[in-house]
Amino acid sequence: MSSNQRMYYIDWLRVIAFGLLFVFHSFRLFDTYPWHLKNAETSISINYIIEFMHSWRMYIIFLVSGAGTYFAMKSKRENFLNGRLKRLIIPYIFGVFILIPPQKFLEAIQQSGFEGNYLTFLTQLPQGLLNENFGWNLIWTGYLGYHIWYLVYLFVQTILFLPLFKLFLKNQNKVCEQSDKLFRSFYTFWYIIIPFVLLEFLLRPLFPQYLNWADFATFSLYFLLGFILQINQKIILFIEKNAYKFLLIAISCWSVYLINKTALDNISIPEYTLNYFLSIILKNLNSISWVLAFIGLGKKFLDFNHRYLNDLNQGILPFYILHQTVIVIFGYFVVQWDVSILEKFLIIFTISFIITIGLYQIIRRNNMMRFFFGMKRKGINP
Repeated sequence: MSSNQRMYYIDWLRVIAFGLLFVFHSFRLFDTYPWHLKNAETSISINYIIEFMHSWRMYIIFLVSGAGTYFAMKSKRENFLNGRLKRLIIPYIFGVFILIPPQKFLEAIQQSGFEGNYLTFLTQLPQGLLNENFGWNLIWTGYLGYHIWYLVYLFVQTILFLPLFKLFLKNQNKVCEQSDKLFRSFYTFWYIIIPFVLLEFLLRPLFPQYLNWADFATFSLYFLLGFILQINQKIILFIEKNAYKFLLIAISCWSVYLINKTALDNISIPEYTLNYFLSIILKNLNSISWVLAFIGLGKKFLDFNHRYLNDLNQGILPFYILHQTVIVIFGYFVVQWDVSILEKFLIIFTISFIITIGLYQIIRRNNMMRFFFGMKRKGINP
């Protein structure tokens, strides 16, 4: 069972997921974990907000990206790979050269004591980048592009999965028949967690760094799942029917973390032990449950069109590319003010959001800027 009908709940979930990145990165100035910019006073309480959002935010984004890939391949309005190149790689290159250096500059001032001006910093930046040796992995996407690493990740996943996706589209009935076996009951469905747990348990001790192969494997599974969900709409109906069950499991999993902080800490110490294996099971059960709860509730309550939905979807990519640079630049000054963490957060979030929206209004009116931010030319249907 397949459908070419527009799935509005996917569009809404995409808008919400990328919108939450603004909240997430506005909070990052105040948690106790390393980041590009930090307030002098940090808060352990904010750590829990960060950990909670981090446990599902990017997984939802990759899942809806898989769904979006399905619709893009079905539409056939343009060359698919050429469209991905323009939408993902061009903005990444533009970001690396134009939008990320200001973040690196302010980070160098605050955390490394850099005293030169911006021009001096730019002349020294290439040498610093060339001195890094990441090996054969995708960590460099985050080192060069900071928050826009996702663009390269999605492009690489598209290239790798394209032959498989074409095979799926050619044999949709068989894909539906095989995937239906998982959904005979709510209990047999949980076999889905096996590849997530095994891949992470096997890869994470070998590749513990963020954005290394363990993360790539997990993100890819969600990307693949998002594609399959759109091929077999019975799965979506199953998830919608059991949305509250998924939500209950998700809340229960996160409650375990809150009650027993050790369970959360064990995840950050990857090793081939029983404790770590159990921690990985809990971690993936938590993540998958939240993602499926959002999918089910989205299908139940957000599957409708709105006059602003198309505009919001068009603005997601430039909004995402811009937002962290604006937060870091404005936050650099605000963290120096003598006000509370809450006041700083609200000021940074509100003003940065307004500035980002303002910049987007400029970008969307200029075809050259639209090109650099992965948007189609004005007058071309999205």
